[in-house]
Amino acid sequence: MPQIAVIARIVLSAESAPKYVEAAREMIGPTRAEAGCELYGMGPDISDPSVIWVSEQWASQEDLDAHLKAPHVQKFLARIADLDMLDIEVRSYAVDEVGTVVMPE
Repeated sequence: MPQIAVIARIVLSAESAPKYVEAAREMIGPTRAEAGCELYGMGPDISDPSVIWVSEQWASQEDLDAHLKAPHVQKFLARIADLDMLDIEVRSYAVDEVGTVVMPE
């Protein structure tokens, strides 16, 4: 069964971006403690703080599905529902193998 990687790019208004980050802080700890969560990170783009990047890695699609239904995720979605999101792109990838990147000689 492949692992699932998720990369999301969320563009918010300058006023909404800090509110999004604050709401996300409450979700990160419980998410990282979930069964099947292998990686969960979120943060603003260093060149544009109104862009938020989310990186996730899950042991299975079932684990990701359970995460999306979790109470802390539903609470987060309710908190950000009224924010001014200008664009959102979320991609998931089925990953058969995960390894370390080695710099070429």
